[in-house]
Amino acid sequence: MRFWGIEPKVSFFAVPYALLAFYLNSTFGIWIPRLSRSGAALVTVGVAMWLLCYLQVLGAYSKGKLLTTGCYFRVRHPIYSIWGLMIIPGFSLVVGGFMLALPFVYWLAVVGFISEEERALEERLSDEWRSYVKRTGRFLPRI
Repeated sequence: MRFWGIEPKVSFFAVPYALLAFYLNSTFGIWIPRLSRSGAALVTVGVAMWLLCYLQVLGAYSKGKLLTTGCYFRVRHPIYSIWGLMIIPGFSLVVGGFMLALPFVYWLAVVGFISEEERALEERLSDEWRSYVKRTGRFLPRI
């Protein structure tokens, strides 16, 4: 599994849908932003959180180690969570119209491909990964 994980495969579905949504919005004249301030706030906070997680995992990945601290302490895939719960929904709220379905397309793709990434991590990290899986949530912290 490469550093980018399943993101290229997820993008294969999400990006064409986003382009289609832009096209449909322009064709049907649906450009009225709804909740644009809330959306912009979600995107801003999400990008800051994504950058923090990205920098943390980059260091661990370059050393070939499993990151289990920081953003990864309670959630195995915080970057996918941040994109799917903050950045993409925020962007969708700013644009509005057909773009509002983009988070659903994103999550369908992530859920469809995440097992592939987790299998690769288990093969590479064995018992350390299995122990980590038992104590962390996939996309949200366990309560």
